[in-house]
Formats: sequence, C-alpha cells, structure tokens
Amino acid sequence: MAENAVSQDAVPQNDDSQRAVAEILRGNPWFQALKPSHFQKMVDLASVMQWHEGEMIFREGDPGRYLFLILEGHVALEIYLPGQGRKTILTLGPDDVFGWSAVLPVVGTRTASARAVTLSRAVAFASQALREACELDHDLGFHVFRRLTNVIAGRLSATRLQLLDMYAHDKGPS
Repeated sequence: MAENAVSQDAVPQNDDSQRAVAEILRGNPWFQALKPSHFQKMVDLASVMQWHEGEMIFREGDPGRYLFLILEGHVALEIYLPGQGRKTILTLGPDDVFGWSAVLPVVGTRTASARAVTLSRAVAFASQALREACELDHDLGFHVFRRLTNVIAGRLSATRLQLLDMYAHDKGPS
C-alpha cells in the first residue's frame, strides 16, 4: 500500500475468526472482568486488522470508524504542525488502545493520525456499533467508558509532561 494511502476496512468475520478473536480477548485484562454476555457482545463487534511498517491507519480529522487494541507491533500517533509536517506525539505497543475518539459521540473524528511503525496487528471494534451497544446496555457502557476514561487520562498526563518538557526551557517573560 502506498505511504499516503489509508488502510481499508477489515474483512468480515467467519466463525473461525470469531473464535480466534474471543481467544485473543480472553487473555487481555480489559476483557477479563466483563460478564459473559458483555464479553460476547465485544467479540461480535470485533475483527482483526493488520498493517505493514509505514502504513497509514487513519488521518487526523477523518471520521472515526474503529477503536483499536494493539496485539502486536507499534503504532505512532501523529499530529500535523503547519510548517513542520507530521510529528509523532506518542508511540503505542501491545495491549495499548488507540482510536478512542471514534467511540465518543461528540468527537467522532480522529484527533490525531495513526501510522504503523512496525508490522502491526490489532483488534478493531466498530465504533458506531459499540456506541449503540453501550446505549442499549448501560452496564456494558459503564465498563467500556470507564476503561476509555483511563486511556484518555493517561494520554492527557503524557501530553502534560511533554508540554512541561517543551516549555521548561523557555526563559521568556512570565
């Protein structure tokens, strides 16, 4: 795939791939606390995607269609800075979640771009279907959004540290 091309959608799941997704998710702490019906709902919404090194997963400003859980590899989150181009703000690895803005009904668009740094695989959850499932089952919604809130809080903390590092050297007027 060309460097600037954006990854296509996942292939629909068959029974074997659904069983494989279930096995993958059973080993992840995010899913171990879910009751069986919630776990099955998450499996039903999931597919596995793979990207080659350098492949663009999505771009900042694109509509968000998936929430991702990295299984293997590394993914860089990037923002565009006028006059400077794309800058990596965070690199994620196995068991990290990205694409959370796709699940939030108000945000809906990507707040950063994502690019595979290495050959990478992730479980992708269809964001609209996940939002609808959370609306229909508030217990599931509580578990999903509590976990996403922790992800977002971690990202805000990392961003704060980056800003402190950037501006700690600024000796300008206060």
